[in-house]
Amino acid sequence: MTPKEKRIIGADLTTLFSLKAFLVLNTIEEWKAVGFFHPTVRTDENSHPLSEAGISALRRITSIMENDPALRKACSQHEIALQVHTSYEGWIKRSLQPDADEFIQECTGSLMATVKERFHLVVLDGLELKDLDQVELGTISICRPDMKLLSAVQFGGAITADWIERDFSKGLWLIGKTEGSPEISLERFDHQTLLVIGILAVCGAVLYEGSIWRSHLRAGLSPHRQTMPTSVFRWDAEGGAPTISRLWEEDQKLPLDAKLIDYLREHCFLNQLAALSSQEEKTQLQQSIERALYWFADAHGDRNTTMRFVKLWSCVECFFAFQEEDITEANARGMATILTFSGYQVWTVEDYSKMKSRLKELYGLRSRAVHRAEFDEVQLVDLRDLSRWVAWLIISMTALAERGYRTLGQVKEQTDRLDAQMRGA
Repeated sequence: MTPKEKRIIGADLTTLFSLKAFLVLNTIEEWKAVGFFHPTVRTDENSHPLSEAGISALRRITSIMENDPALRKACSQHEIALQVHTSYEGWIKRSLQPDADEFIQECTGSLMATVKERFHLVVLDGLELKDLDQVELGTISICRPDMKLLSAVQFGGAITADWIERDFSKGLWLIGKTEGSPEISLERFDHQTLLVIGILAVCGAVLYEGSIWRSHLRAGLSPHRQTMPTSVFRWDAEGGAPTISRLWEEDQKLPLDAKLIDYLREHCFLNQLAALSSQEEKTQLQQSIERALYWFADAHGDRNTTMRFVKLWSCVECFFAFQEEDITEANARGMATILTFSGYQVWTVEDYSKMKSRLKELYGLRSRAVHRAEFDEVQLVDLRDLSRWVAWLIISMTALAERGYRTLGQVKEQTDRLDAQMRGA
């Protein structure tokens, strides 16, 4: 935090601990005029409404604290704002006025004390483990329900082992460990969970025709279309502070067995895809793969055929729509060359021109849906084909990343060269 920011906080604290920080309300009518949601400071005896000067001072301090790099990385804006207000109330209740350093240190210390490693567990529906008890995907573990996995949790109060066993019994368990404040650790777990669903959806599209609409993977963090509540169970890495969050959603399950998992690890870069979310440093190509997984997961979770189709094209655009050029041509050229020459034999060289034209037709459907609000042109055969091709595109891009490609420009150089050869043939 800069000296200037500390001076601003010091000046605002002077305001907040003076009479001009508060409104003086003497009648019920004056209280009604202020409104129920007006910012206040609570003491042991009463609540005191803040004046405009007080509100402005508190907002400036909150804004400075929210922009502190260390706090922004570890805590959410909501948590920081809440702690600033709580600290202010605490000093008021103690009848003490801190200087800027004292106030900053108390806020920072209280917030950083909440930063720790936490396990999160949700129920994963829509996946069937045939002859497997557990699958490790990077930092995420998917397993059959087993209370032995929770032996370190210090149950107590309303959260009992029996209650967890009963409430988390319908489906597989998805468990992950993240670090941060309560809100940030949950946000990071949510991101990891979404990417895992994207990876599994990509695998499903590769293995099973029509998987994009026949299966529906759901984790408890994203309760789309649910009619029954879902729950999130969270506890500290040391086993303490178990908490429950209740959230408020049938399709064919995606079947995976040990043989398929081995195939996906050996040929489809399953381990590399699963490791993406936990990598600190990512190349431009890896960042694009991660974004494509996000959109594939979102397409998989959507129930609307047209929106699924549009989101699948967002996956393609993650790789090819990065320069000022004809987007339709760029997407068709890039995808056609990758699926023809990546080594997976998705298309043959003889089919290149036909499939490139087919991609342009499909992107035209996407454009009419987005720009003209068309909603009934996309057919299931379009969705089936595109989902399979996009899944192989993501896997092929992962293969290129493993071969040392780092930028989208490097990929484009090769796709342009191959396309030119095909057009000249």
